[in-house]
Order: sequence, then C-alpha cells, then structure tokens
Amino acid sequence: MRQIALWRCVRCGECCRHLVGRSFGLALLPEEAERLRVLASRRCVALDLKPLTWNGFKVTLYQFAEQICPFLTRDNRCSIYRWRPLACRMYPLHPYGISDCTYLDRMQRRGFQIVFPPQLRSAANRYLRTVIPLIRRASLRYNLNRGWEPNTRFTFNSTYG
Repeated sequence: MRQIALWRCVRCGECCRHLVGRSFGLALLPEEAERLRVLASRRCVALDLKPLTWNGFKVTLYQFAEQICPFLTRDNRCSIYRWRPLACRMYPLHPYGISDCTYLDRMQRRGFQIVFPPQLRSAANRYLRTVIPLIRRASLRYNLNRGWEPNTRFTFNSTYG
C-alpha cells in the first residue's frame, strides 16, 4: 500500500520560472491579463503579455511572453498571490506540464500518492471548463517564435506548445 502525502508548496519558485513552453506561454483569461497589467503598473513591474488565441473577432486568451514571472520575489514568493491567475491557482495540476513541481517530483520518486487540496482541484476544474474550450475553439494561436498560425496543432497532452 502506497503512503499518502498532502501536496504543499515548498516555495521553490520553479513553477514561476517556467511560464513559456517551446512556443507558447501560460494561458491567461482576458480579465486576468487586465488585472495583471494594472498590478504591474501599480508596482512598476515590467510585464510582457502577448495574445494567445483569436476566435475571428477578438483575442480570447493572452499568454506570458517571458519565462520568469515578474511578480516572483527574491525569496520565491508571489507578490500578487491574492490576485494570481487561475493557471497559478491550479498548479501543479496544469494539463501542459510547463514546469515540474519540486515537491511533487520528490514525493512521487519516494512512492507517495499525492492528495491535492479541494481548492486546487476546484481551480483545475474551472480551468478545464473555461480555458481549454477557448484554446480548442480558437481559429488562430499566437506562436511566440513565429507569430499567428492556424490552430490545428492543439493537443490536450502537449507540453504547452
């Protein structure tokens, strides 16, 4: 019988240092992108967001264009924790595996079964209901390396781009 461990953040900051995959960044809802822009402006933080998906009429999702979150502090804390985006709220249950979770990796190597808290599972379910359909329905996706391209390569189990 496997031992059980409750997932907990060990504040290694790895999740905040890998916001961009091979060609796409971490997905943000439009209201999250706007909230981050306001927070960045108030805190004098440089924030580089690009569009991620286009439905033929408007941008439906945005993405981080830089690898490291500008809101990550030197002591690996989130300076906007209370206002963090949905993708951050659900980590490490992210469907694209942008970054490995230090705690999760360590515990799984030791043979533990990880139990995730309800608020984390709830955020993951909300992400799957709101963000994934927007990615799937988009007519175009913005590749950070090549610009806009048809949304034909999306697969749910990809490594984020």
